[in-house]
Formats: sequence, C-alpha cells, structure tokens
Amino acid sequence: MHSLSDKKRHLLCRLPLLIVLLVSVLSLTALIEAGTTSAFDTAVIHAVQSDKSVTMQAFMEGITTLGTFVGVVAILILAGIWLWHRRAYPALKELLAVALVSFVTEVVVKVLVHRARPVSWLGIHEPGYSFPSGHAIMSFVIAVELVLILHRLGRLRLWKAAVLLGLAAAVGISRIYLGVHWPTDVIGSWLMGSVIILAERWI
Repeated sequence: MHSLSDKKRHLLCRLPLLIVLLVSVLSLTALIEAGTTSAFDTAVIHAVQSDKSVTMQAFMEGITTLGTFVGVVAILILAGIWLWHRRAYPALKELLAVALVSFVTEVVVKVLVHRARPVSWLGIHEPGYSFPSGHAIMSFVIAVELVLILHRLGRLRLWKAAVLLGLAAAVGISRIYLGVHWPTDVIGSWLMGSVIILAERWI
C-alpha cells in the first residue's frame, strides 16, 4: 500500500509527460487549423492505401467495427462483467470514466475544430467532422486502460498487451485506409487519449 507521499511523488513524476502530451495536442491542433499538415497527411494516406486489395479492404472494414459505438459498448460490457466478477470496482469505475471523458472530448473538439473529412476512395460518407477520430480515441483509451488494469491486477502478460495495443493501432490505421480520416486525426486522437488517461490519475 503506497503512502500518500508516495502517490504524490508518482503523480509529480508523470507531470512532465502530461505537459508534453498536452502541448503536443495543442500544437497539432493549431497546425491542423492552419492547414500545414496537408503534405504529411497526403503522403501517409498514399502509403497506407498502397494495397487496395479486396482482402485488405475486408480486413480493414472488419477491424474498424471495434471502434464503432456498438463495438465500444460491447467491449465495455464484457470488460465490465469481468471486472465486476473480480470485484475490481475501482478499476471498472476508471475504465468507464476514461471512456466517457474521451467521448465528450471527441464531440467537443470536433465542434471546435470542424475539420472536413477526406474524400474516401471507397465512396464512404460518414457524418460529422474529421478531427479527432472517435474510433481511434475510444479504442486507444480502452486498450491502454485495460493494459493498466491487467497490470494492477497481476493478470498482464506480454501477449495480452500486444493484442490490445495492436488492435487499437489497427483501428486507427483502418480509418486512414478507408479514407474517412486524415492521419493527423488519428495521431491527435492517440495523443488526446494519452492526456486523458494520465490526467485521470490526478483526480
């Protein structure tokens, strides 16, 4: 059991990282609003979409469902049942809290930045603005939070962390591949998710 001073020390150690991440989010948002990320976004999109095969399209369409509203709710329910069964109530509260804050953050930032989506090569038309990516931020925060929870409960294995983080990364990449988000939307989402997870430790 950590003493109060130990907890404060751990929080202070995370403070520089939190500041760096927050500054990174604000800087990226400013660059996006200034329209200076176009060359980077275009280059990455072309690289990600280089394999426009039927197999790759099917894989990306399948992976991206993990970040949909239905996919996120299903994952939270399954994780919630498991945590409830283990009586890990504080961990369940943390998971739901970061998910809720991430959703609200996504909605608010989209309205403030109102960035237009790219034109999907598949003809996919999704409503709403582009920055940040709801799929990317939700899948990222849930994956990272589950890794942290598993570590705290002594149930984390390297393969579990690799699967969770790998799926979150794949969801973000799928949004770029399908042409519904710019690469900087996804990067910004991951940065915002990191800020939310770190900031949650201060509450």
